[in-house]
Amino acid sequence: MRANDKNSLIVLREKNQVDRYIREIMGQNMPVKVVIDETIVLDDCRLVLREGEKKGLLIEAALAPGEYPETGRASVTCAGDSSFYTFGTKVLSIEFAEHRRMHLSIQYPDRVTKRERRRHLRVRPSAAQPVSARIVASNGDAVHVELVDISTGGISFMMTEEVSRFKSGDAVELAITVPAFGEVRARATVRSVVHLMDLTRIGVEFSSLPDDAVKRIGEYVAGRERQVDKGLFAED
Repeated sequence: MRANDKNSLIVLREKNQVDRYIREIMGQNMPVKVVIDETIVLDDCRLVLREGEKKGLLIEAALAPGEYPETGRASVTCAGDSSFYTFGTKVLSIEFAEHRRMHLSIQYPDRVTKRERRRHLRVRPSAAQPVSARIVASNGDAVHVELVDISTGGISFMMTEEVSRFKSGDAVELAITVPAFGEVRARATVRSVVHLMDLTRIGVEFSSLPDDAVKRIGEYVAGRERQVDKGLFAED
């Protein structure tokens, strides 16, 4: 096969992948975040494929106060239930629509990056409403900590080297205080102990978590993710 033919196949394969990802984004009606020229941020948008004479790819957004450039560069992030999709593109034009909406006509992207979410979505508690936990080791020693992150699969927290006595494989009992959801109790196992200068980060996996605790933690995680999505889509 000649080099030109190989290049053509690569381009075709990438275009088919982009088409598939665009269909996935629109099929799931994903919320879309757009940043234009690194300064203008539009949240809770939607990707739309317009048919007919003016066929093209649009981003539908709420009309917010401010000035908008007729053209520019845009970074687009789409948040699905199990994946994130990101791509860069050009804004070709902006049209104002009914009901205080606007349509950004964008160049069809050459490449879309898809990144899977973790099996258990983890979130960082807000500084204003921390999630705390009482952790009891098998020897009866107890410590109180604020969590670094939490999911329906486990938690992580930081401790100073002086008081950190946990090691991988240790069985622990947890009493976690979740804002607006109260206390949940669980049995767990220490899975990771990472030393960072004068601090230690400890990762704990739930080994026994009642159904009502799974539900409450899951609702907290989903709510916290929505809070973060309003500003910046959550990283893994």
